[in-house]
Amino acid sequence: MNPNMSAKSHSELDAAVARLAERQFSVFARLQVVDLGMTRAQIEHRLATGRWDRRLASVFRMAGALDSPQQSAMAATLWAGDGSLVSHAAAAVLWGFEGARSRKVELWTTRNVRSDLVIVHRGTRLDRADRTMLGPIPITTPARTLIDVAGRVEDLELSAVMENLIKRDLVDPDRLRARLDALRSSGRPGSARLQTLLDARGKGPAMESTLEALVWSLIVESGVRLPERQYWVDVPSGRYRLDFFWPDLRFGLECDSYEHHGERRSDWGKDRARYAELAVVGLRVMPVTWDAARHHRSRVLRWLRDGVREAA
Repeated sequence: MNPNMSAKSHSELDAAVARLAERQFSVFARLQVVDLGMTRAQIEHRLATGRWDRRLASVFRMAGALDSPQQSAMAATLWAGDGSLVSHAAAAVLWGFEGARSRKVELWTTRNVRSDLVIVHRGTRLDRADRTMLGPIPITTPARTLIDVAGRVEDLELSAVMENLIKRDLVDPDRLRARLDALRSSGRPGSARLQTLLDARGKGPAMESTLEALVWSLIVESGVRLPERQYWVDVPSGRYRLDFFWPDLRFGLECDSYEHHGERRSDWGKDRARYAELAVVGLRVMPVTWDAARHHRSRVLRWLRDGVREAA
């Protein structure tokens, strides 16, 4: 340590590092604390005395700070340097993709860096349209993240994740389509499937569950005229929203989620009362369960075709 440095200066340096760590999920890079005025000896002293932990090469953490996906992501981008972005499954976790899991942080970077703790995707700098910030963390946009992970998940899960992102206003369908078009020549795994699912969803509001996404795929497969989604109907007893409805046919479908989602019996009973109220005013609503949609596709397809034909 510099013998001319006062105790107050030591305190001020530690306070500055603490403020920096607070903004960055308790982690910080060697270069950052050097810029604050710390010497190599001061850094090594704090590591040796247990005040800091070593998170990655040249990246440190305040001792005792709890681990989190955000902290791991922040540490990885500090380690990889300027221009690196959290990507793929790690980005999916941070954006809250349904069912997303990540053992290690995945990064997109132009630099030749390696670590057993990080999965590195190396290439040219990503287009500005694919880069953003999530707080202090540089990260791929939700749309680019969806494109990057599309090859890792089945169609149903992919559709459900896409719908959830659209519902949360994290992904705009038109902008997603534009990014798919721009990346078409890159041959990214799953992008063609994602394009097909995006085209099949049409222009309506986002679907609100995996079961709704599954039932929509069956409606499309059945070849019947596409219904309205999330359609509100008014009856003397109240106002109800139906998952799928053909207004001119006064016929609709409801995703009956009791079996799949474990709803309370009271909620399930309210759905039955709602069906009765709708029937009183001449609206026919056909419930479709998870089991039927998932395991008896041909039966549901027949119900759809016959139901729409009879209603017409």
